[in-house]
Parts: sequence; structure tokens; C-alpha cells
Amino acid sequence: RLESIGTLAGGVAHDLNNALAPIMMGVELLKMQYPKESQILDMFETSAKRGADMVRQLLTFAKGAEGERVLLRPGHLVKELEHLMKGSFPKNIQLVVKCDPKLPTVLGDATQLHQVLLNLCVNARDAMPHGGTLTLEAQSMEVDAMYASSVPDAKPGKYLVLRVRDTGTGIPPEILDRIFDPFFTTKGPDKGTGLGLSTVMGIVKGHGGFLQVDSPPGQGSTFTAYLPAADAGSDTELVTKAAVEFRGQGETILLVDDEPAMRKMARAVLRRLNFKPLTATDGADGLMQVAQHRTELRAIITDVHMPHMDGLAFVRALRRMLPDIPVMVVSGRMEDTMAGEFKTLGVTSRLDKPFTEVQLAEAL
Repeated sequence: RLESIGTLAGGVAHDLNNALAPIMMGVELLKMQYPKESQILDMFETSAKRGADMVRQLLTFAKGAEGERVLLRPGHLVKELEHLMKGSFPKNIQLVVKCDPKLPTVLGDATQLHQVLLNLCVNARDAMPHGGTLTLEAQSMEVDAMYASSVPDAKPGKYLVLRVRDTGTGIPPEILDRIFDPFFTTKGPDKGTGLGLSTVMGIVKGHGGFLQVDSPPGQGSTFTAYLPAADAGSDTELVTKAAVEFRGQGETILLVDDEPAMRKMARAVLRRLNFKPLTATDGADGLMQVAQHRTELRAIITDVHMPHMDGLAFVRALRRMLPDIPVMVVSGRMEDTMAGEFKTLGVTSRLDKPFTEVQLAEAL
């Protein structure tokens, strides 16, 4: 069952990401055209992002917790989540956020760590249907050898500790050992899939950390994630998203994608960013466009999974025609072996579907 859901997740994710990508790009265009309708459009955007997050959660569960590792400031993640909870959690839940001013940086995937905190906070909210107190803490902790020897998967060292505590009914002792099993859930079929905690466990372990649960009967639950702090001498630069408006200067960009809606929306977005877009329906069509416009082309954006000629075969052939042209790969699903082959072809720029106009501009 687990293997088949993993295979199924990959295929479903590809199709769903293709369906969500034009919506997420289109919403931004509509916001500019109809600023008075921004409230409704914000709701559309939130729903599309929620769909994309659900797909990402399914993929993380199916493939493991691999992702792009960069140096992160966890304080930003906690603030983002606090803002989200204040805007969407019921008013009968009191939020208490305790964040040490001097938190260590961690080497991790921001989306996945956001997912860990969000899953734990949503579970805490659901454990208090009649209200209560939800406490989110972030602190630094030194784990010594004695403590590490008593906890599975723990190693001595400095950790970032993320703790989520609720004042709900707690977890019955007889099911405490099963809460991280895939598909195990105490919620109704319309409330949960049973993948939340197994995904949390996968992400924390994938980051080299460990997880602890404490739930005395009738006294609420506490989930504590320990993530290894990054080395002080780490040379990885801190990632800070620059909100700089990037505009083209009329350069020609070729987009290769088999989805008509994706081509239409990307064409509109590229035009708005002041580029001259060309589109192709698959790799073979893309090569014909390259042959026709090779002198004016400045960059190529290609999907991976396409009929007739896929993205990898297209880039292999393209390199014989234009060995140095910058290529960006966009995909809702990519196997590690394929990612490695793209890298050997000099393709280091990748954008996961669905993406926003800002993310596309940033990558370009």
C-alpha cells in the first residue's frame, strides 16, 4: 500500500501541479487589473497555495524529505507562522509564542520546516475544539552525550528546539506508539489523512534531527523537534529574498510545455515582465523554434514530462545547437537521477511547479 501510494503520488502531483501553476500566475495578473477585487483574489491564491502544499506534503511522504538545504534564520519561520495562526485560528484559542532572541541558524529547507510547524500547530488546534492555550516555543539547546544516549536518533551537539504545546485532552497511552504511522488518524475522514505526523517525522529525520512527544493523560500534548544547529563557520550564505522588481529589456525567451493553459499564462506573465515570449508544445517543437530563432534567443524554460520528446532529450539535443544558452527546468516532479543528468548538461536553475510571477522573475 505504501509503495503504491508513493508511485501514485508522483503521477498525481505532476497533473495537479500543472493544473495549479496557471492559477497561481493568473491570480497575480488579475490583482493588478482588478485591485478592488483583491480580497476575493487573495482567497483564490490562498486556496491554490493550500492545494500546492497538500501536493508537496504527499510528495514529501512518498519520496522522503529531500529538498534544497540553505542556511535559515528560524525566527522568521516562527514569526510567519504566528501571523498565519493569528489570522486563521479560532478566537477561543490563546496563542503564546516564545522565541529566544539568539536562535542558532539551521541548514534546512524552509518550506519543509514551515510544514513541520504548521502540521504540529494544526494538530494542537484540533486537539482543543472548545478552546485552550497553544504555545509555540523556539530555543537553543546543548544536548550532552548522556541525554543523547537515552533518546533514539539523538547525537550530542547544539540544537534548535521547536516546541508545540496544547492544553487539550492529550493522547491516550494505547495509541501513543501509533501516531507516526502513515494513514493512522483519530480525526474523521473529512478532517485528516493520517499523513501529517508521518511527514513531520520524515522531515525532522531528513534534517538530521529527532522528535519527542510528551502527553500525560488529560494534560494536553507537547511535541518537540530537535534540529542540529549549523556550524558557526558555515560558508553558506543566508538566503534573504530580495523584493526587487526585475524587468526584462525585450529579450526573447522560449517556453516549452505541453499544457496549453500553462503556455498561455506564462506567455502573459513573460510579456508583463517585458520579455518577448516564444512557446513550444514539446521538445521536438522546441528544437524547431530554436533552429528558427537561435540568433535572438536569450534563455529557455522547459517542462520535464512531455509527450513525443521530454525535457531531458530536448536539452541534450539543444546543447549540440546552443551549448551555452541558459536553461531553466520547471517541473512538479523530478527524480534524483534526472536532476543529476540535467546538472551534467549545465542546467542548474530549477523552479518547482506551481510557481508565482515573483518566483519566476527571481529565477530569471
